[in-house]
Parts: sequence; structure tokens; C-alpha cells
Amino acid sequence: MRKIFIVLLTIPLFFLLILGFILFDYFYYPMISSKAEKAAETYLEEKYKEDFVITDANYSKQLGEDWGDYEVQAYPAKDANVTVDIFVTEDMVPTFDDYLETKWRAELNKQFGSLYQELYGPPENYSYMVNVSFPEGIHTKYNSSYTYQEIMEKEAKGIGNIVFANVLLKKSNEMDNQLDKVYKLIQHLKRQELERFSIRIEYFNESLQGQLSDEDKKLDYKDFLRKHLESRDYVFEFSYESKDESSKKRLENIKTPADLKQYLQKQASN
Repeated sequence: MRKIFIVLLTIPLFFLLILGFILFDYFYYPMISSKAEKAAETYLEEKYKEDFVITDANYSKQLGEDWGDYEVQAYPAKDANVTVDIFVTEDMVPTFDDYLETKWRAELNKQFGSLYQELYGPPENYSYMVNVSFPEGIHTKYNSSYTYQEIMEKEAKGIGNIVFANVLLKKSNEMDNQLDKVYKLIQHLKRQELERFSIRIEYFNESLQGQLSDEDKKLDYKDFLRKHLESRDYVFEFSYESKDESSKKRLENIKTPADLKQYLQKQASN
């Protein structure tokens, strides 16, 4: 009887011990997140020789994993629009940050902002997002003192641009004019001699113009597309890969805006 009692007592104690270890991770590490924030701040400022502002830190641990880590968010003091993610171990050792990528991506998006304003007019007529891929080893060759433009001029043949945009149509029969704008965009990318690029533009029904709230007009590319997906009239998609002969041929065959009609798809009425 005594042995049975000991076994019955041991089982709940065992589970309580396991639960205690789990709760320790979920309560203790978030409680000391300020240490991770400090480690991240010191790491960034020593690495890039500039001031950073820490905004948040979140601890996570995959189920079944022995160790978790912190994802710390920050931005350079000189530019709050550039967000940075830094990963810090439980031992408060920073292991990775994406500052250079986000800095260069922000500079590229700013360039495209000027280009899109030239093509489409006031920003309330469109929203956009541009991603960029770099050749391997780019972080060891260049530091934060280099701008995206400087790197592109040296490494264009290893860089890829992925361009997304939402465009509000003013009238349903203006697609020839829209293709003229896309043609200019493609010529812009072509002149840069990039390794690859792709373009995806969503065109929204002209009736949407009068329905948009002031908040809608401020939405970024992803949020606007998510909210108004059913109001799309057309989608344009084109991609280029310099190492693919058929892709190179497609680009060479684009002589006029009319050659782009084959890449424009009418969306089904909702």
C-alpha cells in the first residue's frame, strides 16, 4: 500500500515539475527581456558605429527545442522608418541582424517612390513595395556607409528587384495608358542590368476611388490589397532572369507598350 501511495504521489509531482520548467521559460525570460534589449543595442552600436533605439523584444521557444531566443526590434536614431530585427540567445548573445538589408531596401523603395510619383501622380493614386535580393557575401564586402545606389552600381549583375504595386484606375478604358507606364518601368529596370527582376501590378476598378476613406488612402501595399482584393480589374505580371535564355528573349521582344498586353490579365467580375 505504501508503494502505491508513493507512486500516486510521484506522478503528479513529476507533472508539476515539468509544468514548472515550462512556466519558467514563459515567465522568466520575458521578465528579463530588458537584458536582451541592452545586449542588442550594444551589439548594433558597436557594429555599425551609430545610435539605435530599441522598441520591443519578444521571447519565443519552439516546442521541443532546448533553447529559445529573443527577437528584438530597433531603428537607427537617424531614421525611424528603417526597422531592424536582431536575434539574441537566452545567454544574451546577439546572433543576427538585418540592418543592412532593411537600410538598402528602404533606400530602394525611396527611389521607386520618386519614379512612381513621376508615372502615377499623387501618392493617393497608388501604393507599392519593392523587395531586393543581393549576391552572397554582400555583407562582408560593404558596410552601412554604402548606399543602395553605390552597391547597385558595383553589383547589379547579382541583384534582383521584386516590384509590387496597387494602382487606382480613373477610367476602365485607360489600360493602354497604363501599359505605357509599365513599359517605362521595365525600361528603367532594364537599364540597370540587374540579374533578375519581376513586376506585379494590381489595377483597381475606378468606382473604388469614390469609396475610399482617408484611412484607406494611407494603407500600405499589403493592407490595401488585402482589404480591396475583390475590386481588382486587372493584374499585370512580368519577370526577367538574365541566366534564362527564354526570359532574355521575352525581354528583347518588348519593343513597345503594346507588346505588354499578353502579360495583362482581366480579373473575373465579383
